[in-house]
Amino acid sequence: MKIMTKERKSIPEDRPLTAEETALVRWLLEHGFAEADAFVPQLEQARVVSRCPCGCASINFSIEGKLPPIGDPLQVLSDYEWESESGAKLGVFVFAKAGILAGLEIWSIDGLGTPTLPRIESLVPIRWAKD
Repeated sequence: MKIMTKERKSIPEDRPLTAEETALVRWLLEHGFAEADAFVPQLEQARVVSRCPCGCASINFSIEGKLPPIGDPLQVLSDYEWESESGAKLGVFVFAKAGILAGLEIWSIDGLGTPTLPRIESLVPIRWAKD
């Protein structure tokens, strides 16, 4: 039996990052893994090129008009979590591809909420459960 799945494609956009998006990405880069700080200068040239169709606040970037290569692996630069006011566990990470700052991913850890941009003061380093 073949199971059909509907592929979700990103919604194209062409806009600068909002002040809130810029502040969050900058904070994540400045408080991320060792290599994250090197991507801060790219943030000044970042534009949003697409957003997630699920309604979350995830966005993808171009840097000086250049898009990261499709299919290249993600390099996670910073990985945090927080709890929403309703108690949902949510996560956020910023990532690069092929040396290009590529996007901001905001996701539901427990499936109980559609995440919006987190407040920076609510973020804690993500704690992955050990098997």
